[in-house]
Amino acid sequence: MHRFYFVQDFEPFFYPRGSLYSLAEDSYRFGFTLLALGPMVASTLLREVGVKATIIPFGSDVAAYRRHQSDNRSGVVFFARPGVDRRGYELGRLALRQFHRLHPDQEIHIYGSMVRGWGIPLTQHGMLSRAELNGLYNRTTAGLALSFTNITLVASEMLAAGNIAVLNDHEFSRQVLTNPEAVWAAPTPSSLAAALSEVVTDSGRNIRSERAATHPGHSWAAAQAELSQIMTEVAECKI
Repeated sequence: MHRFYFVQDFEPFFYPRGSLYSLAEDSYRFGFTLLALGPMVASTLLREVGVKATIIPFGSDVAAYRRHQSDNRSGVVFFARPGVDRRGYELGRLALRQFHRLHPDQEIHIYGSMVRGWGIPLTQHGMLSRAELNGLYNRTTAGLALSFTNITLVASEMLAAGNIAVLNDHEFSRQVLTNPEAVWAAPTPSSLAAALSEVVTDSGRNIRSERAATHPGHSWAAAQAELSQIMTEVAECKI
């Protein structure tokens, strides 16, 4: 039986340098056919481990996330994942506290995990369905989409709904996200807060929102087709 390894992220980065890092790294040497989600994973596998992988293209749920509200947007949104450091929770918390000092009139929406101890007003939504999340993206002006390994899908979903995503500037994310309306900022609280501030105060933010939503995105259909073709070709060779 042929074995495939669908690699969605370079998992050694989830740990400090040590035993778990080395064991995770060694899993890519088991001789499986490696299928890497996006160019970041493939290039990192080659650079860090010396193994090649076939790239499966990124997509987004273009059916669920779309723009339907053009004006009366206000506030910002953040997907909170405490305890998952690669998703930048603590950095997001510090940035949004600073953003609140700059714009106390802007509502800050948190979804995902319920959080405590921020010391500023928050509107917490917990876990949301895709329809509810699309509605939240359509009500808000900007969103904070942080990731320090493979890019978070949150960014493309925000942009598809006309919400301007602010991301930590990183080569991994830039390899995947091509929407020109995405805002890149240095991964510091002050830079991220300033980027959010620039978006919510932009007089042309409605036009900007429309441009973001109309940028051609890729559905998951291309990724599914590529994956199916590779597995079929390998299976036929083994028969």
